[in-house]
Amino acid sequence: MVFVNRIADYVHRAVKDNFGAPNKNIGDAFLLVWRFADEDDANSFKLAEGALRSFIRIILETSACSALQALTENPKIQERIPGYRVKMGFGLHVGWAIEGAIGSAMKIDASYLSPNVNLASRLEAATKQYGMQILVSGQFFSLLPPHLQPLLRKVDRVTVKGSVEV
Repeated sequence: MVFVNRIADYVHRAVKDNFGAPNKNIGDAFLLVWRFADEDDANSFKLAEGALRSFIRIILETSACSALQALTENPKIQERIPGYRVKMGFGLHVGWAIEGAIGSAMKIDASYLSPNVNLASRLEAATKQYGMQILVSGQFFSLLPPHLQPLLRKVDRVTVKGSVEV
């Protein structure tokens, strides 16, 4: 738990500092949300840039953290997972979602449900296939400020399982 909570601290601080909201940790993934009024809102550039900035910051800070490095170099961890190190992947997409409480009278979690949440999750999963730490959808890319767009490169053009959008 010390390991996961140390990473969560970096993730939550970077997201909050850039106008986002950490929602939950799902195993080796975090659900993080930036609320856009709508995709045509003038504030969208600022939020999209903040989301991207958060993820770059998380990558840099977790890579530079000597405490995390020491935890990953633990002989018991290295014995089970040789060569293990912190390497996080991020999927960025934009779209609607239903926000609400999910569960029963015994346990409730606040969460988000939509095909757009699923697409962001699939992008995160694809970071492993493409060997990239950040993948963004075309919809998200179009919301980035024009001065940032040339800093990203197209990796592929795909339609992910469960989606009709390219």
